[in-house]
Amino acid sequence: MTTVDKALVDKAIAEIDRDRLVKLVMDLVDIPSPTGFEGDMARAVHEVLGEAGFDATLQPIGDERYNAIGRRQGEGGGKSLMFNGHLDTSFGPEQAHRGLGYQCKGTLVDDEWIYGMGTFNMKSAMATYVTAAESIRKAGIKLGGDIVIAGVAGEIEKAPVNEYEGPQYQGYGVGTKFAITHGAIADYCILGEPTNMKLIPRHCGSTWVKITIPGHLIHTAWSDVEKNAINKSRVVLDEIHRWIPDYCERNTLDGFQPRVNVSAVEAGWSWRGARTPDNCVIFMDVRTLPEDLPLKAYNDVRAMVAALVDKNPQLAGTKVETFVTAPGTSIPDDHPLIQNIVKAHEEQLGKPPEFDVETWMSDAAHMNRYGIPTVNYGSAGRIRAGGGGFSTHQGEAVHIGDMIDITKVYIQTLMQICGVVD
Repeated sequence: MTTVDKALVDKAIAEIDRDRLVKLVMDLVDIPSPTGFEGDMARAVHEVLGEAGFDATLQPIGDERYNAIGRRQGEGGGKSLMFNGHLDTSFGPEQAHRGLGYQCKGTLVDDEWIYGMGTFNMKSAMATYVTAAESIRKAGIKLGGDIVIAGVAGEIEKAPVNEYEGPQYQGYGVGTKFAITHGAIADYCILGEPTNMKLIPRHCGSTWVKITIPGHLIHTAWSDVEKNAINKSRVVLDEIHRWIPDYCERNTLDGFQPRVNVSAVEAGWSWRGARTPDNCVIFMDVRTLPEDLPLKAYNDVRAMVAALVDKNPQLAGTKVETFVTAPGTSIPDDHPLIQNIVKAHEEQLGKPPEFDVETWMSDAAHMNRYGIPTVNYGSAGRIRAGGGGFSTHQGEAVHIGDMIDITKVYIQTLMQICGVVD
């Protein structure tokens, strides 16, 4: 780990422009960018990167969707550090009526908080990346290694299935996987997901499963309730809810357990009540421990369903498939990237960061498997009413002071990893 002259770090930190940071967040929030429609956002970030002194590129990934990639080359001799952030938002404009935190409009509250779609996840992170890089440049400090900023499309956990096709369903890392196979590479990467200033070296993987229970398509007049796919599915749902706590108990890591969500049930036609459904489909999201592969969860669900069918002949023909498989990720706590962030965090904020394991997925899973050690560490994730996490009632928000704090840490981390050149 490189030790950096404190006076130089302070010089760069003195260049942080709070007004510029706040305006950049609000400008980016003003651009609607739900999954599949990130084009305008990518063009805006591309322009910002160019203005910040990066060699900026728009990477087309199809359907008018782009990644915005910027690289500022160093003088040589240092490691390169990437900051990765997704351009698509967790919610779309259809949720804007729910309040400030869901509107595609940056709103300043009490000169402390910014509300709006994407402030939390994760346009505020993109603004802190750019501000950190700009501050080093304005201070006249030259780095040995490259700074890379990757604004990527299609990270949000969505996937095409059945009749749901098109770019609006193409998430789960399509942008990052394209970026890192088309030039957006570095020695290390920080992913500023909303971790509330915690370091997240590991998070769960995810396996999406669909269980199809066959039925008997026929008119109500000749129907048999025992052959109705919806009625038959009750047996499966009951077994799933018995299985969930057992699965979680068997997959425990130092007290941490993954989660399972029954995410959807589809059957029949609401507009044709005089027909029984020909099948009932149960959709599940099964989270896996960071070191486990999706096949483990898939096989576990298959075994559960097979045992149930053996006991219930009316379920014969039930099929189990998986349509999304994303492994978790983990890097050791003593990894050089982690240790550099810990040092910078402690020196800038007066105490070491907390560590945690998360249930959610991120593009760190893809980055790490392509040989770019990546950790999640971002400033959003604090709730105005108190506590961490996300408030469904308040919607998306970020604290300005937290953004400035993490920008300071990013500046020092960049200088440590990339190295300062005289």
